[in-house]
Amino acid sequence: MAEPLVVLLHSARFIPPDVLSFLTARVPSGFRWQPVEQSAPEAARAQAFAAADYILAYPGDPTRSKLASAPRLKLFQLLSAGHDWLDLPVFREFGIPVASNDGANSTSTAEHALLLMLALLKQLPLHHTATMSGEWLAMQQTLQMRELRGKVVGLVGFGRIAQLLAQRLRAFEATVLYTKAKRAAADEEHAHQVQYRSLDELLADSDIVSLHAPLTAATRGLIDARALRCMRKGCWLVNTARGALVDEAALVDALRTGHLSGAGLDVFAHEPLAMDSPLLQLPNVVLTPHIAGVTRDAWVHRLAQAWSNVQRMQSGMPPLSRIA
Repeated sequence: MAEPLVVLLHSARFIPPDVLSFLTARVPSGFRWQPVEQSAPEAARAQAFAAADYILAYPGDPTRSKLASAPRLKLFQLLSAGHDWLDLPVFREFGIPVASNDGANSTSTAEHALLLMLALLKQLPLHHTATMSGEWLAMQQTLQMRELRGKVVGLVGFGRIAQLLAQRLRAFEATVLYTKAKRAAADEEHAHQVQYRSLDELLADSDIVSLHAPLTAATRGLIDARALRCMRKGCWLVNTARGALVDEAALVDALRTGHLSGAGLDVFAHEPLAMDSPLLQLPNVVLTPHIAGVTRDAWVHRLAQAWSNVQRMQSGMPPLSRIA
């Protein structure tokens, strides 16, 4: 009997050659492995779907026609937590389970959100660039730099990443607020030492607003011009979730006028960020290229979860973190 075939659907932009080698070296015994790049010819991708027993995707291209021609497919396993690019009803129509990598990159993303906050408050890019160029700013920016201690940080969304971030913020003696569609239970709020606010209340009460909501029809453009006006003058915005949560044109205006002191952004409405983006002309932003959740440690956790689900399905057990 042939070993089950596991196909990796990927893009070189998300999984460069060194990461691909890292993943390939960790394929468990008893499985065949076939990476397929999104830029591969359509026929090659269709053939991979038709032959696959399991698919790992980051992100992938599961069109209706490909799923219809995948009679062996037992599981479509994401190597990411986000699944806004997937048409889940189509998977349900064909009876193909879909599982996310929920939580695998939570620690890396929470740490990155904290990094962006500290970089903004301490004006890290300015001081790094000036020092590297031989300019010794020393005390010149003293009154422009702030501590995280005593600040009110509002978390929009309160899933695993936000909860881990709240834990870290407490170590910095910050007050943590949160908002989500359904308020958490009182014992959960007490355990995380957080306070609930409506979205508008959170925006008005926070020194720093950090986004951790999924991208849905309801959350697209959530932080628009009206929401930005609700925020305190001089506060900061951090986004490690999805770029489309924010109206970027409205954000640029708020940064230019000084209504916001700064923004730390790892995600953008269109990626890669265009070189003519006005965000690149602003001195009060810290930008990173959608890397919050892609540390080496996170890849280890992603793979462990993904292969665990594949092996569970192979032994007749249901996958964990199933979303369809």
